[in-house]
Amino acid sequence: MDIRPRESVILADNYETLVAWYQTALGFVLEKSFAAEFKYANLTSPAGVRIGIAPASEVGVEPGDRSRATVLLQVEVDDVKELLGSLPTLGGKVTLGPEHDKDGGFWFGGFADPEGNGWWVVDKDCP
Repeated sequence: MDIRPRESVILADNYETLVAWYQTALGFVLEKSFAAEFKYANLTSPAGVRIGIAPASEVGVEPGDRSRATVLLQVEVDDVKELLGSLPTLGGKVTLGPEHDKDGGFWFGGFADPEGNGWWVVDKDCP
């Protein structure tokens, strides 16, 4: 079986607000959106990270405490401190760091979008 990459999907309480936040705060571009039978948005970052956003209610999911998630999305940026420093003023929340791994020589941290969906972020020096 050949498994190929697709977008990771975030289930939203407030679909429109979350789609707009990813565009405004993180620079994702709306590639496609669907609203006929169900709502769904495909977004892509300038570097090619792909995510999908769908209303949780349309797929029968009631999101709980998202800070207790066992799956996180992880991305790489040039400047972890800059990204994490900008998010609180844009409605995001820093959940970790920024911290420097002295042994590995890289910066890392974590953040959550306005609905609490968690992300980890590292710089290019992370192994």
